[in-house]
Formats: sequence, structure tokens, C-alpha cells
Amino acid sequence: MTVRLCVFGNSHAAALREAWMRQPGRWPGLSLGFLAAQGDHLLHTAVQDGRLVPTDCAGQKAFERISGAAQITFADYDGFVIAGASVCVNAILPIYRDSRWSALPSVAAAKDPGRLTQALVSNNAARAVMRSSLQTRLGYVFAARLRPHITQPIFLTSQPRISDEILTSPRPVTRLHNIAIDQGDSEFLGQEFDRLATAELANLDCRFIPQPAQTISQGMLTRGDYVKGANRLAPLLDVPQPKSDILHANGLYGALVLDQIVAATLRL
Repeated sequence: MTVRLCVFGNSHAAALREAWMRQPGRWPGLSLGFLAAQGDHLLHTAVQDGRLVPTDCAGQKAFERISGAAQITFADYDGFVIAGASVCVNAILPIYRDSRWSALPSVAAAKDPGRLTQALVSNNAARAVMRSSLQTRLGYVFAARLRPHITQPIFLTSQPRISDEILTSPRPVTRLHNIAIDQGDSEFLGQEFDRLATAELANLDCRFIPQPAQTISQGMLTRGDYVKGANRLAPLLDVPQPKSDILHANGLYGALVLDQIVAATLRL
């Protein structure tokens, strides 16, 4: 029996696409189609007569360029995967910039939490803010749009964490990651993201697939082996990301995620 899945996504679908195109024999019984494009083109779509179609010319051209087709028919597939699409650890970090809460290891270990320089909020308040942030992310919004129109399973994979290259070359945009690691909160925040994403997507009757454990470093980062040599989401393979890229994973990472997807479909 062949399981037919369609993979939706933004630029992070490239890792899955590369793995599939290079070694499809690794997943016998699996058939994959892709409808992916950079940016937020997934949101520039509409459901019409059991099909997902683009609503602007830019989206149509982007999907055709990457996927060879601008639309898909839901009935052609047994399930759907939303790859990455901004559902990542970064989604829950904004509150960590200015606030702390008692569940954090750094707060639990503090001799005098009242002397924290950040505002101390309740655990429930912190989780409410993090859940609200997750609900604004491309993958969640797109899943919420799809679910009323299809009965097949929807899986959403975690967008990979930022490369652990930042440990030797920190950047301003990753300052919170370094703070969380230094204060001993990174493992907790990585696990909290997985817990919240799992729960929020379950509320949509969708299944969250967390980042493969062997690819994670210090809870909030991706091991460099799974980032080096990442390719862009382009019509042809081997169009590399810039060497300075710390966001996108490679085909080795994509293969592990496809392993997870296959395992999840076997449990249906």
C-alpha cells in the first residue's frame, strides 16, 4: 500500500525535498508531492471545489517554479505535511526578553527571585503569551485554514532550531538564545516549545512532529552537521544557502524528518 502525502511549506521544505529527491528508495510505500514556496505564499491561497489554489500571480509563479504545479486536489492525497513554516522555538522567546516565571530553571535556582531584573509573571501567564505567539505563525494559521476543508491527517513538522554556530559566532538576533543557554534555561525552553506546539496543534486536530532529538544541541540549537551544506528551495538541487546561513537544515536533517513522518503515518 502506498501512502500519498503532500508537503506544504516555506523555504524549510527544501530539506525534505532534497532528502526525497536524493534517496526516495529509503521510504518504500511513500509517495510525496510538494507545494512549497519561500515567504508566506501559502497564505495567498484559497480552497475552491476541493482544491488549494493560489490567489495571486506571484504565488502561482512561485509554486509552479518550485513544485511544477500551482495547485493541488485534496482527494489525491492520504494526508498532508506542513514543513517548518515558522513554527519554531523562536516563536516562544519574545516573553523571555522581558519576563521570567517560576518554572524556568534559572528562577527556581535563584536565591532571591525578587531581585530579578526582568518582570516576574505567573507560569500560566507566560504560557498564555507563548501559545498566543504560536497561533500567529504561518504553519499554525495555514493548518487552521486547511482543517475545515479536509478529513485527512495533517502533520506539522518543527522548523529547525538555529545552528549551534552561534556559540562561536554570536549575532544580535540570537542574543536571547545565548542568554538562555548561559542562564541554564535553554533545555527547558526547547521542551516547553515542543509541549505547547503539540497541544496547540492538537486543538486543530493536527499532529505536531518535533525536531529529531539527535539534531538538537542545548535544547534550542541545531547541531552544525545538520545545517552545513543546506540548499535553497529552488527548482534544481545544489543551489546552496549562503555560507552565513544559520537557519536552514540540510538533506541529512530532512531524511530524519521523513523517517518521523513515515513512523507517524504507521500509527494512523
